[in-house]
Amino acid sequence: MDTGDRHAAASSGQTRLPKHRILALTDGVVAIAMTLLVLDIDVPDGLRGQALVDALDDVMGQVGTFLLSAVVIALFWRAHHSVLRDAEWISGPLFWCNVAFLALVSLIPFPTRVLADYGQQPLGPGLYGAVVGTAALVLYVMAVLIARGSGRRTPFPPFPAQACVFLLSVGIAQFAPVAAVYSWIASVPLSVLAHRHATRTSRASRP
Repeated sequence: MDTGDRHAAASSGQTRLPKHRILALTDGVVAIAMTLLVLDIDVPDGLRGQALVDALDDVMGQVGTFLLSAVVIALFWRAHHSVLRDAEWISGPLFWCNVAFLALVSLIPFPTRVLADYGQQPLGPGLYGAVVGTAALVLYVMAVLIARGSGRRTPFPPFPAQACVFLLSVGIAQFAPVAAVYSWIASVPLSVLAHRHATRTSRASRP
């Protein structure tokens, strides 16, 4: 932030943080969340033969949910850095949105474990969809705040397809838990389509 920005922030009574500090904090939270994911994968000691094979078979569900959440957290980390790329500083509302986003990301290991243990019940996919969907929605709000607060012609963020899919899966899970899990796949093509639509709209609006 240059001297003019500091004077503007001081005169408006706002506290603005350097962007690199928020990015560093996010990197740390993501690293911890990734570590917590793998700590839930455990095989009892002293097993041999068929008992060990059965234990490994039981833990494969945990490995699957670990891989799912590892990808989700990695995509969140990448999207977060992409969103903050257009931010010149971190204002108050953006700071608190970032805190909410990091809190949700750090919470992901918990619904991951619930999903691994109760994936056939509404609670498992429902809780996972609620946490991931809310995190995606908060990240979208951050992108909107940056787009509106930027002095440059920053493109408006794409429609939050990922947030919608995961939040809608909460309702689906109440009737068909397994279908709710498979519905998350739809977030990939829908996100791509939303990004392409936003790109075309941005190009069309240029003079």
